[in-house]
Amino acid sequence: MKPVVVFFNASVVLAALHSPKGGSAKLIRYCQQKKITGIISEVVLDEIRRNLVKINITQLRVKRTILSFKHIEPAPANLLVEKYQRLVIDPGDGHILASSEEAKAKYLVSLDKHHILILAPKITKFKIVNPKQLINKIES
Repeated sequence: MKPVVVFFNASVVLAALHSPKGGSAKLIRYCQQKKITGIISEVVLDEIRRNLVKINITQLRVKRTILSFKHIEPAPANLLVEKYQRLVIDPGDGHILASSEEAKAKYLVSLDKHHILILAPKITKFKIVNPKQLINKIES
């Protein structure tokens, strides 16, 4: 059976780096074990790098985590980002939804309750879930 494709929001990757025993870190391990196919975009990678100053993490651990992803998608097409701009609360989040669609992800995993997770009922191309929801789906 082919592993499910999951697009990771930066919040989940940063949480995994900050808390190696939490649900977000478990999803990174699932990527490493090839239980899921994890994907991020260049835009997400930039956001991760910008926010690393907030947590004290070794560069080796950051590198291992980034290498857990099957590949890093280029920035999404502007036309697709504009389509999602109409739905998002934060204009900077359109790229996350567009990248998830371009990656043909089945799931977008995020910890952002106020901007991303609340969009779950409005999106049909993929499912928006938090780490716990995704772990439950994978383990059931």
